[in-house]
Amino acid sequence: MPQIKLVLVAFFFLLFFSTQQVHAQKDNGINRLVNRFYRIMEGDSVKPKKNYFFTLPIWSVAPETGIKLGLSLGYLFRIGQKENTRPSLIRLNTSYTQNKQFNIRPSADIFFFENKYNLKAQYVFNNFYEYYYGVGNLAKDSGDFNNFKQHKINARLTRQFVRNLYMGGQIMYEQLYNIKFKDLSEAPSSGVAGINGYTIFGAGLALAYDNRDNIYYPLKGAYLEISNYFFFPSQISKYQFRSVTMDVRKFFGLWKENVLALQGYASVNKGDVPYRQMGTMGNEMIMRGYYNGRYRDNHFVAAQAEFRKTIWGPFGAVVFGGVGNVGSDFTNLTQNIKPNYGFGFRATTIRREHINARIDFGFGEGKIKGFYFTLSEAF
Repeated sequence: MPQIKLVLVAFFFLLFFSTQQVHAQKDNGINRLVNRFYRIMEGDSVKPKKNYFFTLPIWSVAPETGIKLGLSLGYLFRIGQKENTRPSLIRLNTSYTQNKQFNIRPSADIFFFENKYNLKAQYVFNNFYEYYYGVGNLAKDSGDFNNFKQHKINARLTRQFVRNLYMGGQIMYEQLYNIKFKDLSEAPSSGVAGINGYTIFGAGLALAYDNRDNIYYPLKGAYLEISNYFFFPSQISKYQFRSVTMDVRKFFGLWKENVLALQGYASVNKGDVPYRQMGTMGNEMIMRGYYNGRYRDNHFVAAQAEFRKTIWGPFGAVVFGGVGNVGSDFTNLTQNIKPNYGFGFRATTIRREHINARIDFGFGEGKIKGFYFTLSEAF
């Protein structure tokens, strides 16, 4: 742990002192190579591209997957001729692992008619392994190894009623099946809702306020989202519960294109909540470094701050830190709060929209750590 903190301190000072002396190298080979890359991606200044297709490799190594390889394919475009219409993005992520696991995740985030409507949708299929650590913020140190299959659909359509304010409806369907724990595991008989599989269908409302100057790399502005779901027993589901999610972000532009970004997040669930619908700590967006599902319970809250610095041209770096916790009730959330901190590197792949490829190294309490290589900022 002291070594990690020393690396973070050194990295933080590097961000502040690696300033703009490289701008004198505008005519060197590196700069010419960067400009050639952008001409291929964006077209020349006379005929710039309006739509972009890009690919990003997916790779990692983990005990439950072995070597994981895949691709992230993306198509960025604008609907109509109006420049004030925000960019739309369609993505397809897929991967295959050494242990013969497979997943596919197509998604879309589309803005219509000068931002009058916004459609967000995603489908997920997983045939994967994971560790299940139980429920609570004092979960055991080792997880139960299990295999599962999953279908999940999210869809949300909102309309802009007044400037920057969106409201609409959303649906969710999830089926978790063929769950297989290792022999002698106590998880199947633990009584946790949905531990041996479930199917749910729910609907709800979403309200979002968004005045960010750029949705992929905001220099200023704020984003506030509040959404809820109601899940009722039916012919396909025996679980009744409700959930509310709140996501608040604020961005402060500093000198040049450096940014201080803040985020608060909360997921509150009431009722007979299946374990994969509980508040879950750890992913590539918030509480980076924690294994997704290492801690889960009815409620999850977290806050983080991130300093984003442009080093030179398309290259940048970040440092981040935060806290978070899960709990069965609000009192429980104040006990055993978990820390989170880390650093990362950025490379702008599409300058016009300032979309970055990123590498993040996240750390938590004890020996918790994680590595993420993906597209766009964490929040």
